[in-house]
Amino acid sequence: MSTEDRKDGRPDPDALLAQVQLEAQARQRGRLKIFFGAAPGVGKTYAMLRYGQQEMTKGVDVLVGIVETHQRSETQALADALPVLPRVHIPYKNVVLEEFDLDAALARRPGLLLLDELAHSNAPGSRHKKRWQDLEELLDAGLSVATTVNVQHLESVHEVVQQITGIQVQETLPDQIIQRADEVILVDISDEDLLQRLKEGKVYLGERGQRAMTHFFRKGNLIALRQLALRLAADRVDLELRQFHQQNPEEGRRSGSRDRLLVAVSGRPEDEHLVRAAYHLATAQRADWLVIHVDTPRGLLQKPQTQAWIWNHLHLAESLGAETARLTGVNVGAEIVAYARLRDVTQVVLGQTQGLRKFLWWWPGSLTAHLLNSERSMDVVIHPLPVKKAIPEERHLRNQQYLGIIDTPLRRRTRNRAFVISGAIGLALSTMAWSLGAYLGFAGIFMLYMLGAVGTALTYGRWPSLITFITAVVSYYSFGLDRGLPTTVGSLAYFALILSLILLISQLVARSHEQELMARIRERRARNLYQLVQALSSARGVEGILNASIEKLHQTVGITTAFWLPLADNAGGPLQMFPASTELEAPQRNLRAAARWSFQNKKNAGMSTDTLADIPALFMPMLSGERALGVMMLSDLDLRRAPADWLRFFETVARLIAVALDSAQASLQRTEADVRLRVEQLQNALLGAVSHDLRTPLAGVLGTATTLQRNAQGLTAQERDLLENIREQTEKMEHTVDRILHMAALQSGQLHLQKEWVPLEDMLVTARKQIKTVCTDRPFQTRISKDLPLLHVDPQLLVQVLTNLLENACRYTPSDRGIELEASANDTEIKICIIDHGYGVPPGREEEIFLRFSQVKPPHGLGGSGLGLAICAAIIELHGGRIWVRNRVAVRGAVFCFTVLRETEPPMPAEGD
Repeated sequence: MSTEDRKDGRPDPDALLAQVQLEAQARQRGRLKIFFGAAPGVGKTYAMLRYGQQEMTKGVDVLVGIVETHQRSETQALADALPVLPRVHIPYKNVVLEEFDLDAALARRPGLLLLDELAHSNAPGSRHKKRWQDLEELLDAGLSVATTVNVQHLESVHEVVQQITGIQVQETLPDQIIQRADEVILVDISDEDLLQRLKEGKVYLGERGQRAMTHFFRKGNLIALRQLALRLAADRVDLELRQFHQQNPEEGRRSGSRDRLLVAVSGRPEDEHLVRAAYHLATAQRADWLVIHVDTPRGLLQKPQTQAWIWNHLHLAESLGAETARLTGVNVGAEIVAYARLRDVTQVVLGQTQGLRKFLWWWPGSLTAHLLNSERSMDVVIHPLPVKKAIPEERHLRNQQYLGIIDTPLRRRTRNRAFVISGAIGLALSTMAWSLGAYLGFAGIFMLYMLGAVGTALTYGRWPSLITFITAVVSYYSFGLDRGLPTTVGSLAYFALILSLILLISQLVARSHEQELMARIRERRARNLYQLVQALSSARGVEGILNASIEKLHQTVGITTAFWLPLADNAGGPLQMFPASTELEAPQRNLRAAARWSFQNKKNAGMSTDTLADIPALFMPMLSGERALGVMMLSDLDLRRAPADWLRFFETVARLIAVALDSAQASLQRTEADVRLRVEQLQNALLGAVSHDLRTPLAGVLGTATTLQRNAQGLTAQERDLLENIREQTEKMEHTVDRILHMAALQSGQLHLQKEWVPLEDMLVTARKQIKTVCTDRPFQTRISKDLPLLHVDPQLLVQVLTNLLENACRYTPSDRGIELEASANDTEIKICIIDHGYGVPPGREEEIFLRFSQVKPPHGLGGSGLGLAICAAIIELHGGRIWVRNRVAVRGAVFCFTVLRETEPPMPAEGD
């Protein structure tokens, strides 16, 4: 339900959550600006370059990724005024092709990248087949892009453009690119002006321009294309208006429920037209739309070309923004109605073929008749499909390569063997009837035929059973078994009835066999998942989970699996292959690149995808929530001959393995945390015991040294210096022992806060007295807000924090530099910062220095014990605050800040109290 569907006018929480998620994704992605036109030559590239120059004058880092000027002088002049990214050279068939360098653009990270001709097909060997896929990766990486698109390259109007111009456009891109763009600029000129530009050679030069005027650039074509571009631009404006109304419901709300369309496609090539028509229908109705295909037992065993067309239609629908699904069942109509009810579909769209079949829509066995006669709450829309036409060989090849499906000789031999055996069974039945006819009689012969047809249906299926029946009937008459058959009308009707009964029973048995096959397929998938879950639950550790997954997938599905995982301490670094002994035809470098791309972009790559499709392996990211834990690589070529819907099964497997890996890593982290806790407890106990044992002798040594200093009249100057050094070092050791005991008390949880309301100034005076010997004659400046409230803290502990931070600042700051303190407050917390002009904190160690015994040695003098900052962190954490450090930007030095909660001050007592 959308926001506008609510009857009571309140916002729908699901819609609000979806909006928040979209806004979060938009903040992470780069901005996309598209210059959209009706035809080449309207000025899209020129407008894009002008926009780039305007942004560069504003201080934006603009970079030309790739621009095709087609030798137009004005466009070339604009391009020369902007920095250009060098193109990458790709060798292909004894020539070197120049393409956009995607990796260089990602490394350069400009503020705005200009990318011309978005529908362009990249050279073989590139990471992506299409430039628009390069654009998606750029946007996901946070780069802002401006690009150009012509209307004839949009996938949804592919057939319309072909009908208008008579030319089949080879390079297309999904309409979702236009829909997801942040801004679309329509670059439009009249058809007369465009033709004049073409005559003047400002679009194409020489013979190419003349050829364009006689083919694509005819006036009728340009008018129709311009109308199409204007209509799509108006749809884009309408989409922006609807998005505005959804974000601002008080500005206007559309009443009524939201429509949802469901499109049922088959393996016919003509259904590609149905998908495009449904897209336009859903766009016009502002409705969500779903595209489904129902797999029957026969459908799952269809020839590979039909399976390839099914996935072609679903892939096209996904590129146009539809939600797709593949269902399984025996009755296609019943599955469609059930799914439509489940998803609250308002319209079901079906395609109607031309020819004789369009007159048989009323036939009880047709899908249309089933839907029209069923009890339904949705409308049924019948869309006429174009006349069946020959499919170009290039399209056949592309569809076969889409999943790499091949009709193997083994499959053909198995299928043909079933047909031959079925025919032989029919002949064998008639032979038996001829030899045993005297004993069986007519009823026995018919029962024999029924037994054979049913057995064939049960063993080989529907069509072999029909062949057995036809062969038996033909041979029945050929062997002359019909002699003596009664010739009365009643007898002939009885004979026909028996034959029909045989045919009906055999087909029912075949259908039952198909249902059994479907149940076995479902059971096999469920069993495979169950066995995998059992193996994963019993495995221990990451390596055990991966080994169990490899073994189970090989046993159940018969494929070879490997994994690519990041290093435990460097998730952004290179991926390592497991097991390392996996052998593949592709070079290891290509496999690593495909795995890295799949891991970073959280999408499939390799075989059966549009990214690095030449690699003979399929890469699937293992996702736990939105986090990628690794990549599963399916490298066995038997995957190409697996049923297409197994891809969804493998996606489920990848998620199960990801969940198991996530659980194993969490368990490992818990174990390590427990070990660290036990070690810390032992360390605290040991240090506490040692410290207690040291306090008494240290006190004795310090007392003796002090007494000797008081009675040092008879000592030489050198002896007095040695005595002073003994006293100072003993005091330092005693101070260290006190800190160790203090740290042990804090971490043991035995120390309780004794909170009081105290001003910061009083605690600061006490702290400065304690560090007087360390910070001798050091300039000290305070900037405390006038309205700073009282602090509700343990004053003794907070004085310890201030003392440690000030001592740390003095220790790591040259003696002629001052120390600053700032204090301010907001509604929830009070922040105090100690600012020094020293050497700063080494980059990357901002969090480490708050750990116990973590030391940073200054360039001059001695460092501390590594306990002072750890004590500060423990005390601030005990108060429910935060502590952190950062280096100063413009000058040298560090800024240590901590916060404590701001609490409501108690009322002041009355004068008489």
